[in-house]
Formats: sequence, C-alpha cells, structure tokens
Amino acid sequence: MLGRFLKPRWQHTDAGVRLKAVESMVAANDAALLAQLARGDASELVRAAATGRLTDFALLDEVHQRDEAPSVRQAASLRIMALLAGTVADAPPLDTRIRLIRLTGNDEALAQIASHSPDAACRDAAVSQLKDQDQLFHLAIHGAEETLRVNAAQRLASLPLLKRLAREGRDKRVVRLARDQAKALQQQQQEEQAHTARVIHLADTLEQHARRRTDALYGARLEQLEQQWQQYQRHATPELAERVQQALRQCQHQLEQQQYEAEQQALAATAIAEREAASQGLYQLLNNATAQTWEQQLGELRAALATQQRRWQSADQQAPAADNERQAFENLTRAFQTMIDLASRAMEQYEDPQALAELAAQWPREYPRPAVLQPPQAEPVPAEPASRTQPREHNPHRGLIVALKRELRQGNLRHANRLWHKAEALVEEGSAPALARELDKLQARRRELQDWHAFAAEPKKVELCEQMEALRDSAMDAPQLASAIQALHDEWRELMSSDQDQDQALWERFKAASDIAYQPCREHFSAQDQVKADNLKKRRTLCEQLASFLAQQDWEKVDWQALWQIRQQAPRDWKALQPVRFTDNRDVKKQFSALLAQMDEKLDAAIDEASQTRQAVIEQAVALEQLDDAREAARQAQQLQQQWRQTPWLPPARHRSLQKQFRKVMDRIFSARDRQFEEHRQQQQARQDHIQQALDQLEALLDAPGDTRDAGALEAARQAVQEQARGDMPKPQFRRYQALQRRYEEHLNQQQQRRRGEKLHEQLAALPRADQANDSGYQLAVALEVLAGLPSPEAEQSRRMAWQLEQLPAAMKRQSAAPMEEAAAVIAASADACLCEATFQRTRRALEALVRQ
Repeated sequence: MLGRFLKPRWQHTDAGVRLKAVESMVAANDAALLAQLARGDASELVRAAATGRLTDFALLDEVHQRDEAPSVRQAASLRIMALLAGTVADAPPLDTRIRLIRLTGNDEALAQIASHSPDAACRDAAVSQLKDQDQLFHLAIHGAEETLRVNAAQRLASLPLLKRLAREGRDKRVVRLARDQAKALQQQQQEEQAHTARVIHLADTLEQHARRRTDALYGARLEQLEQQWQQYQRHATPELAERVQQALRQCQHQLEQQQYEAEQQALAATAIAEREAASQGLYQLLNNATAQTWEQQLGELRAALATQQRRWQSADQQAPAADNERQAFENLTRAFQTMIDLASRAMEQYEDPQALAELAAQWPREYPRPAVLQPPQAEPVPAEPASRTQPREHNPHRGLIVALKRELRQGNLRHANRLWHKAEALVEEGSAPALARELDKLQARRRELQDWHAFAAEPKKVELCEQMEALRDSAMDAPQLASAIQALHDEWRELMSSDQDQDQALWERFKAASDIAYQPCREHFSAQDQVKADNLKKRRTLCEQLASFLAQQDWEKVDWQALWQIRQQAPRDWKALQPVRFTDNRDVKKQFSALLAQMDEKLDAAIDEASQTRQAVIEQAVALEQLDDAREAARQAQQLQQQWRQTPWLPPARHRSLQKQFRKVMDRIFSARDRQFEEHRQQQQARQDHIQQALDQLEALLDAPGDTRDAGALEAARQAVQEQARGDMPKPQFRRYQALQRRYEEHLNQQQQRRRGEKLHEQLAALPRADQANDSGYQLAVALEVLAGLPSPEAEQSRRMAWQLEQLPAAMKRQSAAPMEEAAAVIAASADACLCEATFQRTRRALEALVRQ
C-alpha cells in the first residue's frame, strides 16, 4: 500500500499526479527528467508543464518545432520568452540573453522582453530589434522607464501612430520627439508622393509617346524622357518601374523600327533609281545606235549591256524589284543581246547572202540594221551581146563585193575601207582573180570618197583638236571635264576612216591635247581610285577582323549577345566603306557574305537552343498551374523565375515575345496563390470564430453549478473544442483553451471521485450495524483513515501501525494505485465487518476526505 509513496510520482499512471510531480521539479537538478517528459509524456498537459521548466534553448526550439500539441508548442514559446526576458530564476546570464535577443526577429518575443524584462539592457536590446509598430507605440506610452519609451518612440515609423503618440505621450521628450519625427516623416512622404506623382506622369508620358507615330523629333523626345527617368528612377515602385521599362522598350522598338524603315526606304529608293538608270541606259543605247554602231562598236555594246545588267542585279539584291519590272528588264536585255548576236553573226557571215537574209528578217524593224543586213539597191546592168552564150563565172566572193559596193555607194568610207583591206588580203593570196578585177573597177569610187572625206572631215578634225586644246585651261570639275573629253573622242571616232595613215598627224595632235586636258581628271580619278582602294583595304581588314574573331571564339563559352551586336554592326560598317571598285570588291564581298553566313549559322543554332530552353521553362510554368497547392506552385514558380533569369541570351525581339508568355503564366500562378491565401485566411478566421464559440460554450457549461451540469453536453462541448483546436491557434485562445482543459479534467476527476465515493458510501451503508463494532470494522475505519490521511483515535494508533506494516510488503511489489482505488479494495475485503455508529461516522468522514482529494 505504501508503493505509491515510494515510487517516483512522475512515473504515476495518473496524469494529474505526474503534473504535480513536474510542478515540484527544479530545472537545475531534474533537467534530464524534464527533457524526457517534455519530449515523450503521453499527456499534453504534462509535456506543456515540463516544457515550461526547461532551460535548454535547443531543446525548447525542438519541442516548439516538432510537438503536435498546440499547447505544448505554446508553452515552449512562452518559456523561451521568459528565459530571454530574465523573468525566471533559471534564466541565462545577461550577456547571453542580450546576444540571443539581438539574433531573434520574433516581434512578439521582443515585445514581451521589452515589457517584462527586469534588465534595462535587455529591454533596450529588444526595442532596438523590434519592428512591430503597434508594439513600439505601446512601449512608447506604457514603457517602464523614460529611456525605454524614448527608444521605442525613436523606432516608430508610422505617421498615424506618431501623431497619436504626440497627443497621448506621457513624457515631454517623447512628445517632442514624436512631433519632430512625424513632421519629418510627413515631409518625406510628401516628397515621395511628389516623386511618385512625377514618376506616374513620366510613365503616362512614356506610354503616350510609345503609342504616337514616329517623326523627326521622336528620338530627341525619347532621350529627354530617358534622362528624366534616370533622375526619378530611385523613387519608383517596382510596378511603376516595370511600366516605365515596358514603355521605354516599346519606344525604343518603335525608334529602331523607324530607323530600319527609313534605311530600307532609302535603300529601296536608291535601288529603284539604279534599276531605272540601268534600264534607261540600255534604252538610250538602243535608240542612239546606228548602222555603224552595230558594225563598229559591238564590243562596247556588249560591255555596256554587261555593266547595266550587273548594275540592275546589284540594285535588285539591295531591294527586290516587282515581278513585272523584272520581266520588263529581262525582255529588254534579251532583245539587246539578240541584236548583238545578230550583228555579230552578220559580220561573220557577210559572204553568205542567204544567211544575211535570214539575219535581216530577224532584226527588229524599229531599230536601224547594220549595213551588211540592209537590202542592196538595184544597179543598172548593161545588156550582154546576144552572141554571148557562155554562163556567168561563179564568184565565191560575191557577198564581199556586194557589201563593198553598197558601202561605197552610201559613202561609208570607214566600213568600205575595212572591206577593201579584207578584199586586198584575199587578192594577195592569189586565189581571187575575179575579186581583183572588181577592186580595179571600184578603185576610182574609193579614191573619190577618200578625197571627199579628207575635204569634209579634216576641218572638223582640226576643230576637234582646237576644242580639245581649249580644254587644257578649262575650269570645269573633273567629272564634267572627263565627260567633255569623252564627247570629243566620240566625235573623233565618228570622223575616223579605216585608213589610219591619213589621220595620223591630226590624231597625234588630238591625242596630245587630250592627254594634257585629261591630266586633272587623272588626278581626280586617281584620288577616287585611292579612296576606293582604301575602302577596299578597310573592307578586307573588316573581313580579317571578323574571320579572326570567329576563329578565336570558344563556341562553348561565347558571349552570344556581343556576337549578335557585332553581326548587326558589321553590315553597317561595311556599307559605310564606299565607294569601291565593283570588280575588285567582288571577291571581298563574297568573303564578307560567307563570314556573315557563318555568324548567322552559329547565332541561329544558339538562338534556337536558347528558345527551346526558355520554351521548356514556360512549359514547366504552365504545368505548375495544374497543381492543387497554389502555394507550392508559387514556390516552384519563384525557382522557375530564378531559372529563367539564368537562361541563355536571346535577341530583344525574341526575348520580348517569350518574356511576355512567361510573365502571363507567372501572373496567373501568383494570382492563384493570392486567391488561395485569401481563402485560407478566411478559413482561419472562420475557424477561430468556431473555436471561440466552442470555448464560450465549454466555459458556460463549466461555470454552471455542479449539480446542474449536463455531462453529455459538457463532453460534446469538450470534443468540439478539441476538434477545432487541432492546429495552431492565437495565443489568447490557446491560453484560454489550456485553462478550460485543466478545468475540464479537474471536473472529470471530481465527477469520478464523487461517483466512486457514492458507490463506496453505498457499500459502507450496506455493512451490518451493531452497538459494538468487530475487529474488521475497526480495521476498516483505520485503513480508510490512513488512505485519506486523517488521524485515528488514540486508542486505534496501535491498530493503525499494525495495518500499515502489514500492507508494506505487498505495496512494494505492486504498482502504486490511486487512494480511491485502494479504498475500494479495502472495503471490498471487509465484507465481514460490523460497524457501530461511531465507527461508521469515522469511515464516512474518511471516505468524504478521499473524494475531495
């Protein structure tokens, strides 16, 4: 029976006994037992009580983090605050507490320390760390000392609270400080509002600027707005900054688009002018071409055609022509080439009349034919004598004779001389006797033409020589002078005959004057050639730099943005290096185009890879929208944002497109998180309201008189409270919940004790009565008095001692039991007891004492 006194009470099966044992423990001596009970006792109340006596901060933090019961976690939190505040005897030293206070960021704990710590240093340290404005205001009003109130006032940053403190403060110093801080804060807020208003106005202006059409002043205005943004950027909120940046990007994009369109329009206009000039040049050549042109200047015509074709094709590459324009130019060049081919074949087949006739039939009617393709004029043929019957001798050079006669008849001495020299060469070979006879017949006509040509052309040539000599002192610009010299050469060429001996003296005079007159042009064009050569050299250098740059690149670590910028700048630098000689530039241009193509290939591959990487991140973000837990989705979305910032570079246009998609998905995820958070907050508020109602109901039932309490309703109310209080709850509700839980357990113990007492009373009342009690009756009375802790009559002391010694061995072998249980066992074992009235009263008083315990 004495086992319950000898065995440690903290191991008792009754949680109430263990709770009382914990309350009697000392942290310094029973730290291990307290830690064991705080970690593993089955009773929530025992764990909370043990936690409230711990001094190990690590253990307290462990309990606060891991225990499932809100009351235990709350007890750990309160214990930590008490230790830091130094309001308990077993608190750490002052230096340790100050160091720990400076490391904590829990505003509730800091406010508790600042309000209740007996150490001024701890209070000051707590106030210096406290950020909660309401708590600081409370301390500034109700702080224990003036220094604390001043420190709290200095930490206030809420304008309404500072104004309120200026009205309600107890200290003049605090009131003055609050007024000064409120005035400074109000001024600061006004300045910030003014800056914010300027930023908002700037954002509106930029957005309007982004929507307006670009003009000549668009870039200058944008530069002014950017300078204003640099001035007020630090005053902008993240939302305003994003608005401004978005507007700036749109403006910059519009400006770049305007510049690009202007460049393209300029290129297109230049290309159109070049194509028109090429076509007009060919038309002019065709319109100005004469019969002599097609015979004497075929090489020049071919070169002119090739030059204009290259000119037109270069312009077409710069700005593609319309299909109808391209078709028209192709028809023009095809017709030009056909006429050149016909004229060339005519000069080769001038001895074949049939071939010449076919070529003449193919010649366009609207353009003059070469002389060799013109139909011969009929000549009077003398009648042959009738007696002459032999057939005409076949002449293989008839075509040459016909052409020569036609040129002599038309007065084309130059062409006639060319044909005459060819005929003389055939005669010298000795294979054309008939041709020699024909030449003898035509000799007189040729001399006549030569005399007339010399008579008519020589004065004109002398005039051309004089004009050329006059150009030596001309003040014309070099290009105009060169054109004038070329025009005189063209006129001289028209006057030339095939007999160079006649023209040699005048030609030498004309050529000498031309060389002297052309000297300024030679210097000018030499300078132009030097410029072209320098530009060509610079273009080669540019190609070498690009080639070296590409060769030295580590394509695993390349700066793609820098490479892209070089790719954008290189064509502009190339275009600036002009003029250049077209023929010399051909190979360099091919090299430059190949280098750009190499850069494009690398850039396209990198851009595709970066786009795929960002697209994969976007797909991951879209997948997060399907998660039920919006908070987890938002957490992973933040990781994706970090991952997005680390994705490879992309060109601005591609970046903006993908960035827009990614931002939309992020906005949806965070909006869902905010909605879920608001729903959770509302649920928490509703849960707190339900808890409050349940606590009110339980408290009302517990406050009712004991004889009017409904046990079923009380149990239902307790179950409702426990059901609602499974998670965390606010501290005031938690403290109230703990108090009501203790009251309820006490009520249950009282009810159980009362029921047991009533049952035992019935058992005692059922025992037989007599005027004199027997030994069992006296022994029952003594036993109940021992269990209840009541004194026995002096006459019964020996019986009491004997009973206690008799029960000692058995008590040491069994678990300790509650006194009421042992009393029930004693009464049950005393069925043969007979009680007198005095003994019955003794047992009744002892039993009532047991019930009250």
